Amino acid sequence: MTATDGQFLVTGAVRAPGTVVTTAELDKRAQGPRRVHYVTRACDRMDEVRGIPLHDLLSDVGLLLREDRKMDHLNLVVLAFGQDGYQVTLSWGEVDVEFGACAALVATRYNDVVLRRPTLVLPRDSRGSRYVRLLSELRVLHIDSDAVPLPRSAPH
Repeated sequence: MTATDGQFLVTGAVRAPGTVVTTAELDKRAQGPRRVHYVTRACDRMDEVRGIPLHDLLSDVGLLLREDRKMDHLNLVVLAFGQDGYQVTLSWGEVDVEFGACAALVATRYNDVVLRRPTLVLPRDSRGSRYVRLLSELRVLHIDSDAVPLPRSAPH
């Protein structure tokens, strides 16, 4: 399944993988406005954004957690994909309000203009490098030590 204009997908370790989220439905719940200031290679910007916290959105969709693992939510990462293929990774620990509380926002409006697709905004970042425009997918993944090959110890 792919997202069309005005929507994006939530996939991976969530209760309903493939959940379609529309800009219009998010905009009805948008909070703000919030001023964000960030720098890119090309500019220094100050914008006013409205949106929904990423934590709230993914909590509403529902994370799939392993009951047999202590603090399993701290083993989750969120990959945000833009329509152009740009990708950013956030740990759930930095998004979770009980831990990093990074204030990641799925913005539906910039300067009071409704966006075609939301933009992932990190208001506390001074650079715009982790902003993902034209959001097409949020993918939640478990990072598991069994899935990551560990280097072999060097012989003594």
